[in-house]
Amino acid sequence: MLAQQVVNGIVLGSIYALSALGFTLIFGAARLVNFAYGEILMLGAFFTLTLMSALGLPFFAALPAGMAATALLSVVLFYLTIRPLTRKSYTSLQGELQVILVTLGLLYVLRESAFIIWGSAPRKIEMGISGIVLIGDVVLTRQRLVVILIMAIMVTALYLMLYRTRIGKALRAIAQNREGAAAIGLDGDRIIAFVFAVSGALACVAGSLLGTLYAVEPAMGGAPLLKAFVIVIFGGLGSVPGAIAGGLALGLIETLTGAYISFAFKDIFTFLLLIAVLLLRPAGLFGRVR
Repeated sequence: MLAQQVVNGIVLGSIYALSALGFTLIFGAARLVNFAYGEILMLGAFFTLTLMSALGLPFFAALPAGMAATALLSVVLFYLTIRPLTRKSYTSLQGELQVILVTLGLLYVLRESAFIIWGSAPRKIEMGISGIVLIGDVVLTRQRLVVILIMAIMVTALYLMLYRTRIGKALRAIAQNREGAAAIGLDGDRIIAFVFAVSGALACVAGSLLGTLYAVEPAMGGAPLLKAFVIVIFGGLGSVPGAIAGGLALGLIETLTGAYISFAFKDIFTFLLLIAVLLLRPAGLFGRVR
């Protein structure tokens, strides 16, 4: 049934959108492609799982604590590994390549560290919500309904932060003109560190929700990183509305392709879409030509 598949696609797309939001925020503010983002997402899921198993916390108490821990880790990694490189040669090609290599190195360090700490066995996060909701002929588990609600809450909170707070205005100023923002006294390092914190918190939410629907394991970060790439290119690099629209579109494409054609081909259609966008609108649907 088409309506059922659309609902399933929105649930999947909600998680994709959350995954891409943190990724595109970093690019928008710092002009950095963070290849370690998928591993931050994975670690966020493990932080939530560990808080639940070690302290006996319910999911909705462990998740905010996991978000705080992941945000802190993301900021520490920024100051220890990325900031020293961007301070030297922020706009040069050499500087950009060094940042890419460092984040690629972090990807492997964080993944192997997770294997050592938590092992390779996949584990599921229990949200503690059961039952179903019937909307006409559409069957939706309450757990999946909560996933959509959490995405809506996080997007609303992100919007309010960006457009209703001083730090949000400063962040947008940095994204539009870093040199101009510095000239009026804005501290670019502190603002970008704040972006890394927000990005880490969003990654934790996305990873934890993936853990409730599928499983948590050290290798889980690769697919979300790849999807985030596709989504931000589809929606436009650095565009928050583009990340939301791209995430929902990708979730719907994968679900409908899997239901009506074959799950074996869903990635083919995903990357055909990516190629079409790059050919027809290289800046993405919501992106601007720089």
